[in-house]
Amino acid sequence: MAITPSSLPGISSEVRHQFLEPLRAAYDQATTLRKCPAESDWDWLTKGVDRVLSTARSGRDFLQTFQWFWPREVQVGAYFEKLASDRRLGMVAECSALLRQRVDALRLSPLSQFESLAEFDLHAGDGHYLEAATHDPMQGETHWPTGHFFALNLKSQSLFPLVLADQVERKKEHDLRALKRQSVAMLRQGAGKGRKVLWVWDKAGVDFAFWRERKASGIYFLSLRKDGMCLEVETERIIDGTQPINQGVRADRVLTDRRGIRVREITFCDPRDGAVYVYLTSEMTLEPGLLALLYKTRWEIEKVFDETKTKLAEKKSWATTTTAKEMQAHFVAIVHNLLLLMQDWHQQQGVENTAEIQRREKRQAVQETELQKTGQTLPLIYTVLQRFTQATFKLIRWLRVHWHRPTSLHQALLQLRSLYANL
Repeated sequence: MAITPSSLPGISSEVRHQFLEPLRAAYDQATTLRKCPAESDWDWLTKGVDRVLSTARSGRDFLQTFQWFWPREVQVGAYFEKLASDRRLGMVAECSALLRQRVDALRLSPLSQFESLAEFDLHAGDGHYLEAATHDPMQGETHWPTGHFFALNLKSQSLFPLVLADQVERKKEHDLRALKRQSVAMLRQGAGKGRKVLWVWDKAGVDFAFWRERKASGIYFLSLRKDGMCLEVETERIIDGTQPINQGVRADRVLTDRRGIRVREITFCDPRDGAVYVYLTSEMTLEPGLLALLYKTRWEIEKVFDETKTKLAEKKSWATTTTAKEMQAHFVAIVHNLLLLMQDWHQQQGVENTAEIQRREKRQAVQETELQKTGQTLPLIYTVLQRFTQATFKLIRWLRVHWHRPTSLHQALLQLRSLYANL
């Protein structure tokens, strides 16, 4: 079934139609759909997207505003019952996964220029906390925040929820504990036989025994070295200085801990300020500079969290149940992934964020000029990934303005082009 503006109840926004089109394609492939006379699964999906994009501060705030654009009565009790529906959660999760597959297939990655990464699936993971829901029970004298662990595909930048943090035994579950709760299948994320999966995590993900155990299943980890770690040098590896990606690498070693577990250590020096970074990994084949680049790319998930919390204002849990919290995480991922595809579509229409591109080029030019004074150059890891890591306020505000307005796409794109041209 093709989606058209007129098929969206009570709404004729061409911008909204264009934004939701990839989600509709995923929805049409879903196998968990059920007929519901009160509210269709498609209506529920779009309502979730509406809430993430809205500026509402609470569920009731959102529903009161939403009622103006929906032809049927919106009932508060029914809305929160659906948020607690395991069946609806399964449907939303499937559509979220299908949309993510679409993003991964359609988006071109600058990492594809490195042939050695072709056999790897690359993910960055991290914890992300929201304020407790209004009616969450007190834990002692406080409300515990809602913890989520998300993952970002470092090739396509698609986002997906990995797991909800323990809501019972701990106020804030440690990243490593959450990682160890994940099955091999979950960590491999559907990677085919023979493919390798590399997870980039911060220091909270370091556990050499766990790394060794998962390596047997083709799962590798990359992180930073912690202070005070007792490791002995087993081998000094030769650094291939002819490879531009290795610029800035000072050492590449194989180390062992007290149990004899082998890990790889890479030392990288940033010529801009002399800062030294020491990375640890269970992966032994990739160029050391490429691993330094991948850890640098991990910062993109932090920027995505800034997008969801600051720009989309997703700072608080929608409801108390575990099901509702998981569903919210999927809706946040859905909106992020739709924003990626919307930005790609804008570029295809010739709409570029020229102001931000100019700022980025200016910053890089200043850095290169300063390094030239000392006979140095900017390492490749700082120039090879020229891509935006999050949606801009300009794009999100533009979406909100045109979300329920019958503006033509042509007119809306002209306005966005004008916004992007101004610093």
